[in-house]
Amino acid sequence: MKSDKINLLTLISYQFSLGKSGGQLAHIYFHNYISEYLNTHIAGTYSNDFENETVSIKFQYHKVFGKISPYIPLSYLLSLRHLVKKEHVNVVMCSHPYMGITAYVLSKISKTSLVSYSHNIESTRFQSLGKWWWKILFYYEKWVLQVSKIVFFVAEEDRKWAVQNYNLNETKCIVSPFGINLQEIPEKSFERRNNFKIKYKILENEKILYFVGTYNYAPNDKAVLDIIDNIYPKLMAETQDFKILIIGKGLNEKIVSKINKTNNNIIYVGFVENIRDILDSADIMLNPMLSGGGIKTKAVEALGNNIKVISTENGAGGLDSSVCGDMLLISKDNDWNAYVENIISAMKLKTTIPNTFYDHYFWGNVTKRVADGLVTLISLPTRVH
Repeated sequence: MKSDKINLLTLISYQFSLGKSGGQLAHIYFHNYISEYLNTHIAGTYSNDFENETVSIKFQYHKVFGKISPYIPLSYLLSLRHLVKKEHVNVVMCSHPYMGITAYVLSKISKTSLVSYSHNIESTRFQSLGKWWWKILFYYEKWVLQVSKIVFFVAEEDRKWAVQNYNLNETKCIVSPFGINLQEIPEKSFERRNNFKIKYKILENEKILYFVGTYNYAPNDKAVLDIIDNIYPKLMAETQDFKILIIGKGLNEKIVSKINKTNNNIIYVGFVENIRDILDSADIMLNPMLSGGGIKTKAVEALGNNIKVISTENGAGGLDSSVCGDMLLISKDNDWNAYVENIISAMKLKTTIPNTFYDHYFWGNVTKRVADGLVTLISLPTRVH
């Protein structure tokens, strides 16, 4: 272990491997890339399965959280304290506010620096989902972020909101978006695209539009219903040269039944074993989200693969539109006429994602900025190179 590097310990209280969702994969990629600059450790659950993980792991993983819920304050404090001493940890990172009490006490008794990584403003996310207890979470989350020496936010909107509503010092708030593994527009397989079109009986002149999500999650289910009820009929009135694909497993059978009545213009694909089938084939990603917080990692993935994204304002939350050129088109929430107009424009528009997108969203650049922030916090004599 190199003495001139910070020893970072992140607390992640739920299973994120084998990573399937964008948020789960983000944990893996973030800690892999930041391991180039720091000695990186994760304290996590026994349920994580890295032996079968498709992504090579570069950080050190410690199985700490077992049958007792890690959300019970201080439930694993002794085990974490032992880990901090053993690995000479300088910085404890709280990945979500729910373990804030444990992380705070751990940082105090071990004389380490506490930082937080805010993946969402959790209180507003649960407020948008109609949970009555969101106000309790508001004050708890506010406290966790206030006692953290640095707070990393995935979006500028989240940072500004937290500074204003949680009374945070702007100097300790840093934007660190969920990233992408690409540094430039990737080459796409025309053979894969042709095979995909043949499989789903898509004509050469038909544009491939898609939505991807984890279902039995109300905002995603609502987005699919809005595609069926509000977007599809208006789009059909303008053009028939398209297919809409709904990607992801677990979609409600009643919604699937509605899809099956669209004369194969909307297709429920379900789980896709190789996401490159979609990324090499699709023309447009639909992102008509009306609720739910945080950055939409699938939208970042689409843009990085040079796929246009048509989004509502809510769906674009967390995306830096200034680095996306004309590849990201946004309409106001519930303005489905404008949303469809953006789809029609995107079908005709010939443009590509600019290099500024990769400068901002490539994981190596994202984690370099985080590492520099932590080095500044600790004030080690040797800076990150």
